[in-house]
Amino acid sequence: MIKMSNVSFHRSPRASKAWIALRRLDKNDDRVVALREVSIPPAAEATVIIQIITTTFGLNSSDVIFKLRNHRGSLIPLNSSIPANSKHMPYVLEVAKIFQHVRPKPRTITMTVINKSMKTRLQTIDKRIQRLEELLPQIKLRRNEKLSQEIECLNQKLRFLHKRMQVADSRSWKGVLTRAPLW
Repeated sequence: MIKMSNVSFHRSPRASKAWIALRRLDKNDDRVVALREVSIPPAAEATVIIQIITTTFGLNSSDVIFKLRNHRGSLIPLNSSIPANSKHMPYVLEVAKIFQHVRPKPRTITMTVINKSMKTRLQTIDKRIQRLEELLPQIKLRRNEKLSQEIECLNQKLRFLHKRMQVADSRSWKGVLTRAPLW
């Protein structure tokens, strides 16, 4: 007799359970310290997962970095899609200090170079502003001249249209066709 389980697609998916082994590289300890099962809720953000892991292992996450690796040593992103695994092949959570394995290089560009470049930029911007302030009265005059020219042009067009409207509106017969008809 075959038993079938009731599978409903309307239920939310269950939390996946992952086995995680803890390796404290921040304390210069290369061996596995603890092995625990962690429940990862579906659709959880990375911050929630980090909080779950820190409470499970009793860690302080303020000054450390978490690196989760699979059984082959590849990095796995800390998100809600971490696949379930077994106790015999756990993920390894490496806790490391910031910049523990990589030493940051000092600034390659000295502050004097940055200060000089910023000074030259500010000086060019200041010169441009001064030039605009000097040209401001001329700009206003040019704008006013351009507006007056456009207004005069529009007035001429209106006068022409007004004359044409008067000619078209007159109903009197002058006795002669001003233009030969096209028929």
